[in-house]
Amino acid sequence: MTTRRIQTHKDCLEGFARELKAHIDQDLRAWRSINPALAKNRAVAYVSVVGVLKRQADLHGVPLIDLGLVDYEVPLVDD
Repeated sequence: MTTRRIQTHKDCLEGFARELKAHIDQDLRAWRSINPALAKNRAVAYVSVVGVLKRQADLHGVPLIDLGLVDYEVPLVDD
């Protein structure tokens, strides 16, 4: 794999993680104001997605700090 291709893959993964975090924050903020119970269910789903992303990054030797996920947790949703 060429250096350029590796950089493209890295940029894609970093962009995905950044957009996912922004989407989670925006989505849960909106759902809290509409329906807290549904927001809580969505938060549980997002925890699973972020967990898969973190496991795969670890499996492939991608440092979580590069993805902005080292200390990232899905925001808690209060009932």
